[in-house]
Amino acid sequence: MERSFDTVILLDIYGELLANSQREALDMRYNADLSLSEIAEEMGGVTRQSVLYSIKKGEQKLQELENKLGFAERLNTLSAKLDKADALLTAMSAENSDARLDEIKDILSSVRKGL
Repeated sequence: MERSFDTVILLDIYGELLANSQREALDMRYNADLSLSEIAEEMGGVTRQSVLYSIKKGEQKLQELENKLGFAERLNTLSAKLDKADALLTAMSAENSDARLDEIKDILSSVRKGL
């Protein structure tokens, strides 16, 4: 099953694997919210068509990388499991004042920050 992830997430994960022009165009488009004209100017006066081509090819490459490697999918799965574990610990903490439960919640929180 092929799942589509937000381009910004894929760019964060796989951006270094793109050609410089693709990475720069995507970064300016999605992170700086620049128009095609503004990106073309920032890239040294290339055409808007050239910018659009770089963006489309970059998006395609990001999706291909995700389809092959699946890092975003794994990140999403791990995040959902952390959410579930946190909810269970919260419920358990309400029933039991064991300090170890709070320690586990702290560990889960640090793992989530590491993702």
